[in-house]
Amino acid sequence: MQQFQTSYQNPAALRETLAAWQRWRGENGGGTALLHIFSDGAKEGDVRAARAAVEELMPDALYVGASASGNLYRGSVSTEKLVVTCTVLTDAESFADTRLFSIENRDAAPFREALREMRDFLKDVKAIEVIMTIDTIPIREVCAVIQEEIPAEIPVWGGGAFGDNTFTAFVFDRGADINTRGVVMSFYGGDNFHATNACVVGWKPLGAPLTVTSAEGKVLHSLNGEPAFETYRHYLKIPNDEHLFYNALEFPFAVTLDDHVLLRHALSCQEDGSLVMSTDIPEGSVLHVTYGDPETILQSVQNCAEKISAFSPEVISVFDCFGRKTFWGAREASREITPLHSLAPTYGFCTAGELIRWQGRMDHHNLSLVVAAMREGGPVEREMPDFSAEIAQDEASMPMVSRLANFINTATAELMEANETLSRMAVTDLLTWLYNRGEIQRQITERIHARAGDPTAENATSLVMIDLDDFKHINDTYGHQEGDAVLIGISAAIREAVETLGIGAAGRWGGEEFMIQLPGMGQAEAAAFAEELRAVIEGLKFPLCSGETASFGVAQALPGEGADPLILRADAALYEAKRTGKNRVCLAK
Repeated sequence: MQQFQTSYQNPAALRETLAAWQRWRGENGGGTALLHIFSDGAKEGDVRAARAAVEELMPDALYVGASASGNLYRGSVSTEKLVVTCTVLTDAESFADTRLFSIENRDAAPFREALREMRDFLKDVKAIEVIMTIDTIPIREVCAVIQEEIPAEIPVWGGGAFGDNTFTAFVFDRGADINTRGVVMSFYGGDNFHATNACVVGWKPLGAPLTVTSAEGKVLHSLNGEPAFETYRHYLKIPNDEHLFYNALEFPFAVTLDDHVLLRHALSCQEDGSLVMSTDIPEGSVLHVTYGDPETILQSVQNCAEKISAFSPEVISVFDCFGRKTFWGAREASREITPLHSLAPTYGFCTAGELIRWQGRMDHHNLSLVVAAMREGGPVEREMPDFSAEIAQDEASMPMVSRLANFINTATAELMEANETLSRMAVTDLLTWLYNRGEIQRQITERIHARAGDPTAENATSLVMIDLDDFKHINDTYGHQEGDAVLIGISAAIREAVETLGIGAAGRWGGEEFMIQLPGMGQAEAAAFAEELRAVIEGLKFPLCSGETASFGVAQALPGEGADPLILRADAALYEAKRTGKNRVCLAK
């Protein structure tokens, strides 16, 4: 595999370069040529001139193209307006193909049908690069189609064509004109063709998690019940002005979706405080504000480069979010490209969103760096360049923002842990670590109120009330320390029995009394459970006393019965167990 690259200066210079590339192909056995033509604000006439030159001078070559927000040229994020890259597959068995799919009226169904018609072709495909006009198509539906219709073993990666208020995002290939509502795919295959992909983020969470309490499509209405913009205004002092977009880029949201964490950034703010986001964020999602830490980002790139190095790439495809370019600034933006370009020639552009099937899921990412490595033939052992000196920072030189972020995250974690402990203590009996009476009674009342209409089958609720037999004798004979040991040991047996059952809740009702709620269980089944627990308690041994027993009362809720009458019937059954000899289970009448 061989790569050539040039920037467009004028038609004559490009024609001379293309002719040289074509001669090289002729002298080296031909091979499929696939060109990428990426435009960062180039004139439409120049784009068309470049296409015409390729078609004339490399008549058998394939090409795709798109609008960009910065071209990757010779391993750097450049200011070149138009960059042309030619990748030649030199293995006789390798092949490439391209196809542009137009997505009209935001309807992804024809796209799905077209991929289904390509099933036989896809059997031989080893990798797919995809570029889309993200803002003009239903991006999540398109990603879902790719996930479902492209075989899972095929690496898929790419980016969103860039557009702004000066030009509309577009894509094209050799067989189609410039398209502003489309998806262009490049297919690679062959027995000796290999590809792998990776996704790099590097942004770190900041502060406590936030819950999306209201959202509609791309509009994020509220977080934790407050207008979404309040998070930026209150915590970060970001004003709602013409700089909001760029300020928000520095603090994107990390969204957890189906155990995957994706970055999302705000585009604008509406009058009601809602944020218009880069893509949909479903209600109920959990977010974190994040911040860009240069050391973490570069370390993430270094880790990715090390994995790619082991693959032995011959060409590396890179799609880098324009937000990362903005984060670094013009002079520093190439820092995260350099480690990759040191491994193999790179091509790509700065995108309006990144696309990758990563960890089994096809997604639209933001503020990410998507990388794909390609080669023909087997891996070749080579030495990985060492960039550790460029990215290492010891704690003494840690930037102030990193120190402050570390302080905030640590303090937040400690506060959340303390709040969680307080919440747990508020409902827990501190001796037995079962629920306290207030909490177990609340759970019983809530359950009975919700299922009172027809408390049978899965709506059934049974109570098991327990009282230790002759417990006062233990305290009087052996002391309260032994009494506490008995309570703790029997509580552990109760907790283990409920956990083994897999349903229910147990609490200390008071003194030596306990209550177990068994949802979805009838009285007979609850009585059988109680009998097993009774035998376990009878067999427990304690430091100074043994043979402690307990009496049980079991009651099932009746239609229309409230929680208090049910508890009274369980208590009456328990009294009957005590009256008739103790250490037994009695059922409520």
